Amino acid sequence: MTGEKAEAGGLDLIARDGRMAILVGLTVLGVLAIGLLPTILAEGARDWIAYQQAADRLATGQPLYVFALATSDDEYYLYPPLGAALWQLAGSPEALLVLKIGALGLCGALALIAAPLASRRERLVVGACIVAAALVDPADIHDLVLANVMAFYVGAVAFSLSRPGWLGASALGIVCAAALKPVIGPYLLWLLIRRRSDFGRVAAVAIVASVACSIVIGPQRYVEYLIALPRMTVLGDLPTGNAGLSKFSLEIALVGLAAAYIATAVASVRLSRWRSAAVAIGAGMLAQPTLGLNYAGLLLPAIVALWIADRPAGIVAIGAAPILALVSPPLAGAFVIAAAFREPIWRRFRTSPRPVSVPA
Repeated sequence: MTGEKAEAGGLDLIARDGRMAILVGLTVLGVLAIGLLPTILAEGARDWIAYQQAADRLATGQPLYVFALATSDDEYYLYPPLGAALWQLAGSPEALLVLKIGALGLCGALALIAAPLASRRERLVVGACIVAAALVDPADIHDLVLANVMAFYVGAVAFSLSRPGWLGASALGIVCAAALKPVIGPYLLWLLIRRRSDFGRVAAVAIVASVACSIVIGPQRYVEYLIALPRMTVLGDLPTGNAGLSKFSLEIALVGLAAAYIATAVASVRLSRWRSAAVAIGAGMLAQPTLGLNYAGLLLPAIVALWIADRPAGIVAIGAAPILALVSPPLAGAFVIAAAFREPIWRRFRTSPRPVSVPA
């Protein structure tokens, strides 16, 4: 693929610009986290209530998907039945918090691709810095407080990106089976094009987990889920907390959805491995019509992939993307996509031969 050789010399994170990237990233995220922490904490955790109510309905045989909320204390449950079943087994806000912090710890695996030539000790340092960035990212802090499930996606995508094979695919497959979200669609498309065997592994794990769950709770729950899927567009009409493109209009959201998959497909075919991965992950911010700040935590593995491919663009993204995410996660995702496409286009114009005037 174009650009693979150019990336080979930029893989060792233990270098001058690598230290600069770590310093810039932790500084920006730390300042933002300190400034936004009071606002984030004031929001309070609400999403876990949806999981608890779904688990209760599952246990009592009631319909799992309810779109006419009886009271203001009720929440929509929009995930596959496996998510409610897992909450029924060992669900609690405290357990969810611990599991999500552990999921963010999987981001440390990014050191395997960011510093493959470094020593084991140096990779541990790099991995610890990446985990620290994940933990102080305001988007991830928001997800921890909100009690949503995006931290699982952040860790699963980072692990999948870093560890090809069954191990990396298993984490993402289970997350998709328990809490499927449109945000993961472009990355799955990237896997299908660039790492087809891993796409098959993710799909296999998700199917096996879903089949096992249907055997335990009954296949009719999955039939109920499929019937409810068309009605889940109710999420696009949320009056508050929506920072996605559907906030502006359904038409803009549909344009963003199409752009996300087109950009991912083009990048997966035309760009190098890490550039195309950055595009695919960043495109998730456009593919999910309704989202909040917590979704922007998924940009961490995208920025690491971009840094591997293009150090100047990566360092700029490390400083700019978290700030842009506060304004709009789709804007931050679009910035990462543009940064990933920038170098090949710029190089094409730079290396194009200039016309030579020949005297008569």
